[in-house]
Amino acid sequence: MIDIACPKCGVIYHTLENNVGKQILCTNCGNVITIVLAVTPRSPSARTISKPVTTTGTKRQRRYVFGIVAAIAVIFIALLFFRHPKTPKEVVAANKANDAQKWTVVSEESPPADLPKSESSQGVEPRPTEYNSLPTGTRIEQDSGTAGHGKLTVENGTSEDAVVRLSDATTDQTARWFFVKAHSSAHVSRIPQGNYRLAYTTGLNWVESDDAFSWQPTYDEFERNLDYDERRESEGVKYHEIRVSLNSVFGNVRTRTITREEFLRGHRHTALRSEN
Repeated sequence: MIDIACPKCGVIYHTLENNVGKQILCTNCGNVITIVLAVTPRSPSARTISKPVTTTGTKRQRRYVFGIVAAIAVIFIALLFFRHPKTPKEVVAANKANDAQKWTVVSEESPPADLPKSESSQGVEPRPTEYNSLPTGTRIEQDSGTAGHGKLTVENGTSEDAVVRLSDATTDQTARWFFVKAHSSAHVSRIPQGNYRLAYTTGLNWVESDDAFSWQPTYDEFERNLDYDERRESEGVKYHEIRVSLNSVFGNVRTRTITREEFLRGHRHTALRSEN
């Protein structure tokens, strides 16, 4: 047997010589003691503890150190993974996925070109390459009431021709009825004071005898009437100049779909047809 003294607190332990080189954990102060072949004189004030040498403390320390190292390695790998920058392809794919969730296409205007052949097989008449189209501003019917100062500009930003009808909101009498080619603007003037309804039809190949387009005609009107007012002041007459657009743009005036009969409401051709 040999005596081993704790160099920190002085507690002495007894163990066998064949344990030389091993380590024990001091139960008094927690210090790790390495067993060496040397006799340590007893201190009169130190208490003696007889305890067989075990390597439990050493194993626990090794497991503790190994656990810390493993945890640090996992954290390091995780940081590398999350901080790895996305490639441009990955970013584009992510953006497309987000856009697909946020945005849905409701409608879009057909391009000013022939329809694909696949549409012909689905029963949709292809866009004609030759059709009757009048110059912008051509009157479909002679102007009624030209003593005013009001002005109207109609912008047709669509890929189809349009015919615009401005009529009295009370009597349905036509004040202005004119042609506006695709991607052009028409200007009419000398509109008298009053409240007017603005309706229009779009399509291709205007048939004058029918007052209608033969290719995919649509009919719409502005939900709000156009109010023209005039007042004479010392510097002259003040009047309204109104500008509208037939294509979808940001603004505060909406349109609604109507029937051909509503578009021609009060028109003399409609009255003649109804009498026959």
